[in-house]
Amino acid sequence: MRQFVVCLIWIVVAGSSLAQDDGQQLPADPPIGAVPDAASQEAIHEQLHVLRDRMFAAYEKRDMEALLADVAPNVVITWQNADRNIGHDEFQEFYNRMMNPENGVVKDVSSSFAVDGPSFLYGDDAAIARGTQTDTFDLNDGSKLTLHSKWTATVIKQNDAWKVASFHVSANIFDNPILDVAKGWLMTAGILGAIGGLIIGLLIGRATRRKPAAA
Repeated sequence: MRQFVVCLIWIVVAGSSLAQDDGQQLPADPPIGAVPDAASQEAIHEQLHVLRDRMFAAYEKRDMEALLADVAPNVVITWQNADRNIGHDEFQEFYNRMMNPENGVVKDVSSSFAVDGPSFLYGDDAAIARGTQTDTFDLNDGSKLTLHSKWTATVIKQNDAWKVASFHVSANIFDNPILDVAKGWLMTAGILGAIGGLIIGLLIGRATRRKPAAA
């Protein structure tokens, strides 16, 4: 391993020396994510605000067609339940499956979104936004729960239009209402198990104390 590292260093040094000996100047690395000037940044942030407001409005109206219009064709979305959607079709299928009024998981959901601050710009065609959201779910089993999450979105510019390329939302796995429900079920199951064990123990004890019948 040490010999390999030494050889690699020698090749790099030798390559640089040869380039200098030939009178050639090594090209500089192109700038990655060059920061636009102040005026361009302001214009980009305004465009992102318009995109955000339009998508939030479409979500509130459950207008999937309008929502998908602002989503990149190969979008990658990761939800709180660890489901991952890639592309429009999987996104639509996930929505239909979760929100199906007959056999879906969620009967209705109301959400509120907040942005933590201005998006981080990477050049003039990419940005990362982040924020929080609160979802109140009415489930088809009659229960209701409120989940507080944090989200991150990557936005890119395609054909002079901003599109969401990825979206990730997650909740605290150690402190959320789903965990509270699970704890409640575990406690209930533990109590029922203890009562059942006690009853079985009493029955067995009574059976063992019975005297055998006379022959």
